[in-house]
Amino acid sequence: MTQPLERALQEMHEQLFDDDRAMVRLYGLYLVRETALGAFLDLENGNVARAQRALREVLKHQYPNDVDPRWAGTFKTHAAQPDAGTLDADGKPRVREWRDYDPNWRQFMAMILEMTVRLYGHVLGDDLAAEMRRAVRRAVLSEPAARISGRYSNIILLQAWLQDMFGEVTPTGTGDATAHTAPANRWLNDVAEQLQHDGDLAEYNSPTYDAISLLAGCLLLEHARSSAAQRVGETVVARVGERLSVVWHPLLGLQAGPYSRAYGVDPRKYICLVSVLMTALEIRAAGPGHLDQNTTHLHDLYFLPLFRRVCGPLRHHLRFTQPEPARRHEHNYGTTQAVSVVEPANVVGWERGRRDRFALDQYAPFAYYSTDGFLAVRTRQDTEWVDVEEIDHHVYRITMQRRSGPDVVHNTAALTVVASKAPVINESELVFGEVTLQFPGIVFEVRIAAPNG
Repeated sequence: MTQPLERALQEMHEQLFDDDRAMVRLYGLYLVRETALGAFLDLENGNVARAQRALREVLKHQYPNDVDPRWAGTFKTHAAQPDAGTLDADGKPRVREWRDYDPNWRQFMAMILEMTVRLYGHVLGDDLAAEMRRAVRRAVLSEPAARISGRYSNIILLQAWLQDMFGEVTPTGTGDATAHTAPANRWLNDVAEQLQHDGDLAEYNSPTYDAISLLAGCLLLEHARSSAAQRVGETVVARVGERLSVVWHPLLGLQAGPYSRAYGVDPRKYICLVSVLMTALEIRAAGPGHLDQNTTHLHDLYFLPLFRRVCGPLRHHLRFTQPEPARRHEHNYGTTQAVSVVEPANVVGWERGRRDRFALDQYAPFAYYSTDGFLAVRTRQDTEWVDVEEIDHHVYRITMQRRSGPDVVHNTAALTVVASKAPVINESELVFGEVTLQFPGIVFEVRIAAPNG
């Protein structure tokens, strides 16, 4: 039976696919990754001819491997994106990462194209399938050896799988002509070491990137060549699945905070990748009541068919129960302690000790959701760190430090509180539903989110 989100994707794709350009047009741009994912959706639905046209168009937007190593082998994010390295109207070179080129499109595009060939190469035709495989290999082998940190969980897991599949292998020397060693794979080694050290993903409890890391984990588990890669995949799927089984609220359809990386604070207001993943697994998940081109991260809905085809092994590791009585999950890694509490009518999560500024603009060190609304604490541009400490039941004290330096601009407010409705504010204190937040000596700004669509 087609689910509402899946039906919405089918209808959206028909509206967004520009038949003249053979690409998905969203936000006024012809998007490369979403066109490739749309081709996968078309193949799932038997629309082979349209998928072939779209994939041929996608392949036109890959950089060769003999250009600047920063963008060699990656893909443009949209068809009209100027070539990286060229001069803009002011005579300045286009070399800014994320704006002028996205190095992570190597991993995303290679993964999408490879799985498309694996599952549908037999209907795409030999020439197109071979061209796609060449593009995948170019993307994988163009990845600079030192770019991806072991703590960049979702991207390093994708690269670890791709390297396992496409890295050079060598004979074992045993005399068996068919026996080969696994390719050198520092990405696999680095992420395995990080998992062993921290006990969970470095991008811990992310409503966005848990989904991509689990997708990569399933690829490693089910589609890798080496036993070492398969073991890493098994670890990712088991540990993240175990965590989600505790922090997921079946009634609310979301995971308790804190969130290391989240593009929004309420999955009922934007397309949250974990919600897309859960929907693919036929698990109740929160999402917007209405979709249009103004829906934040609408493009991420295109991952649904790929999640459905790849992430089946995750089902065996997700065991959701109602939170009666309440349950608590604590995770300690380095100096950081993250706590998630799931109660019958709400979830609350907080964190202290984090001193890593990676993706700090996506960080939510405190989040509370209930059937009546939500509230979250978000960082600002001058935030250095934030600690949240539980001092009584549903009472939390916030401490923080701002960055300093000649280039740092301080606004009056030091933190932002995003809420579904106005909280009660006393001196250095905020009350919302069942929770109280204390902000000793901290000026904070409250932003009221727009109503759900």
